[in-house]
Amino acid sequence: MNGNKLRFATSLVGLLMLGGCSVLQPVTDVFKSEEELEVLTLAPLEPAFAVNTVWQRDIGKGTEDFFSRLSPVVVDGTIFVADRQGLVLALDTSGKTIWQTNVGTSSGWFSGGESAKVAGGLAAFNGNVWLGTEDGRVLALSQETGEITFDQTVVGEILAKPTFGDGMVYVNTTAGRLFALDLATGEEKWTHESEVPPLSLRGISQPTAANGGVFVGTAAGKLQVSVSDSGLVAWEATVTTPAGATELERIIDVDTTPVIAGANVYIVSYNGSLVSVELRTGRVVWQREYASYQNLVVSGNSIFVTDVSGSVFAIDRRNGVELWSQNALKGRKLTAPTVLNDSLVISDGFGTVHFLSASEGTYQSRVILDNAEGKGFYSAPVVMDDNVIVINQDGELTLLAPQF
Repeated sequence: MNGNKLRFATSLVGLLMLGGCSVLQPVTDVFKSEEELEVLTLAPLEPAFAVNTVWQRDIGKGTEDFFSRLSPVVVDGTIFVADRQGLVLALDTSGKTIWQTNVGTSSGWFSGGESAKVAGGLAAFNGNVWLGTEDGRVLALSQETGEITFDQTVVGEILAKPTFGDGMVYVNTTAGRLFALDLATGEEKWTHESEVPPLSLRGISQPTAANGGVFVGTAAGKLQVSVSDSGLVAWEATVTTPAGATELERIIDVDTTPVIAGANVYIVSYNGSLVSVELRTGRVVWQREYASYQNLVVSGNSIFVTDVSGSVFAIDRRNGVELWSQNALKGRKLTAPTVLNDSLVISDGFGTVHFLSASEGTYQSRVILDNAEGKGFYSAPVVMDDNVIVINQDGELTLLAPQF
């Protein structure tokens, strides 16, 4: 294993799952070498535009020390947000509470309640806001009132957002099982089980439902599509294959969400493969060496990827040709990117939100919200109109207004 891989593997202590059991440890630096101190020091920047903080407020206890992609969702100007404990809130554009519901369970007079362990969500569909928990609960709350309208349990931890289509909600779990539940009754319509290696990252692929199929990445390095009404596998494509002498080197998770654009579906793996796959047949159109466990974004003809080292890339989705790369943020534990106008918005594990030019990759602006340990970001920024919403692992929700 080379030095870069070893350093990244060390930073992933809190992201690994062994033998189906989660290793829930804080994602923190054990020590700080000169190289790590260099990562913490951002180069001087003459910003192309200012980024103002409009408001901030606390959302429960956040995700604390647990790696999580739990992120807000915005519907018609209402912000829905949750913490790991099970507190779910609806906020207006000024950050004021419209309603709040706690989906955790009470455990006595002198307790604040048992954590719901919310990790999968939030997703909005059909007047409800949806979430999943590490205990396998699939929940829906009314967007208007916060009342629980759906509550079912499946086998396995739910670490990714539910997906919807053809009258069903599709839920992927760490047990390697993809479930299709009836939206109206909660009845299990079908389940498909895929292989889970002995060692994998702490994360799963969010399914994508389209064209009568349910697309999902697997821990065994595959992109798989199941027929939506039966669960039968229509095809599967190999995204990556194991390589290396140790189990750590041979991790091949595809934990990212498949993105459909035109006639192809795009997905990236942790092991180092970004692929374009023909939607109809499962034929791999092109394959390039990029490694990520964060979701990619497709905008126009560009694919945007933040890789495991902290570099950012734009790739032409038509042929896999690299358009630009930006290496100024290496080592900063980047989230998935978000596109706002001609800017790529990326938050990091040290409490900073960065803006890059989507067309050229040049560094435009940044806002440092908190550089204290435990205040970093796990989930990607969320766009609301011309503003950006971010929430750190401590539960601090911030609305930012770039002054383009």
